[in-house]
Amino acid sequence: MDIGKVIGSITSVSKIEELKPVKLFLVQLVDGDLKLKEDYVVAIDPIGVGNKDMVIITGGSGSRFTEITEPTHTDASIIARIDNLEV
Repeated sequence: MDIGKVIGSITSVSKIEELKPVKLFLVQLVDGDLKLKEDYVVAIDPIGVGNKDMVIITGGSGSRFTEITEPTHTDASIIARIDNLEV
């Protein structure tokens, strides 16, 4: 899992059927000091986050382990919105 900040949404009218019900977001990952890295991920959003939200994303086969994401072809899913984070 990784922590990142939603920095934009992706609109795509033409996409595979399994992705039509979900939104796509561009997420910028953060490092151990919670500083933004120059590392980005396109992630599907099955939970309803918004722009500038801090989120937890999961990748690989783990990104398809929910009822909503199971039928999708994805390498990254947003699985939680971070309300508070203490280091």
